[in-house]
Amino acid sequence: MKGPHQFIIGAAPGDAITDHAFLIQRWLKEDGFDSEIYAESIHPALLGKVKPYREYRPSRPGELVILHHSIGSDLVEDLLRYDVRFLLIYHNITPPDFFQPVDPVLVAQMQRGRRQLGLLRERTVLALGDSSFNEAELQKAGFSPTGVLPIVLDSSQYDLEPNPDLINRYQDIGPRLLFVGRLVPNKKQEDLIKLLYFYRRIEPSARLFLVGPPWVPAYAEWLREFAEELGLGEAVIFTGHVHQRDLVTYYRLADVYVSMSEHEGFGKPLIEAMYLGVPVVAYAAGAVPETMGGAGVLFHQKDYEVLAELIDLVVKSQVLRQRVIQKQRERASLYLEPQVRQVWRGFWEGLNEGKPVR
Repeated sequence: MKGPHQFIIGAAPGDAITDHAFLIQRWLKEDGFDSEIYAESIHPALLGKVKPYREYRPSRPGELVILHHSIGSDLVEDLLRYDVRFLLIYHNITPPDFFQPVDPVLVAQMQRGRRQLGLLRERTVLALGDSSFNEAELQKAGFSPTGVLPIVLDSSQYDLEPNPDLINRYQDIGPRLLFVGRLVPNKKQEDLIKLLYFYRRIEPSARLFLVGPPWVPAYAEWLREFAEELGLGEAVIFTGHVHQRDLVTYYRLADVYVSMSEHEGFGKPLIEAMYLGVPVVAYAAGAVPETMGGAGVLFHQKDYEVLAELIDLVVKSQVLRQRVIQKQRERASLYLEPQVRQVWRGFWEGLNEGKPVR
């Protein structure tokens, strides 16, 4: 049976939305559906696996399509020209104010994405957020019915042998603080650099690993300059985009995962860290408390001297570490494929049988 086809704005290896779409595609194919993924931009590594969205043509009136929405795009408005209905999966649109000082083009895209939510509402038969935080945004925008379909952690992507070259390069330095995410203003990597500055008063050999691509080049360059100004040029390691094996290796090396992000619609790296046994210390913003679900260590104020002492305690106290890690593993298990697939199946079967979602 043809469809339902999925649409994402940008398809790239290691991207959480792209991975989510591939997993749903596999579920659909295992259930007998011939489902394709279409995107507006496609990384060369995914050519052949993902199709340019302009090649899409509906096969019947009122065809159901699955749209992953996260930013404004031509793709959305082109799809709206067809006689299609939407199953919307909402991954959150970052508030544009975070980007106002550094990237007016991204600001315009985000504003456009929020306007497009309004255009999609009347033709959406089911709107799913990947967190209750995102579902609440959908409900505020007038979508009904709604639900929550969490991001899946595919364990096969994390049960990998670490890269021995990275292990040899970094295992003798530390403590090692880690954050994974695009270099963008809402994730507040500058606050992680500030924290490192204070933590090195306790542990002068501490390092901070910032793993993720420089999505906003001006911001990424300013981060490097800021680290240099604080005398941390050698202590902050900017890795850029890394392949999956190296990503797993950085988690394996980390003594603690720290997030200062002020806006997360879900926060997949939090789940990755919990699954891989890295204690998480995170600022309780956006969907972070929901994603953590009572695991890890959350804080509500950015008092850097106090946080430096907290980090030191998490790094050095084996009793505390093991207690935190155990609870995190229990929480992470809820995001593994079998559990989330059951959630998906409930939504999908209810949609096909015309039953209420809730």
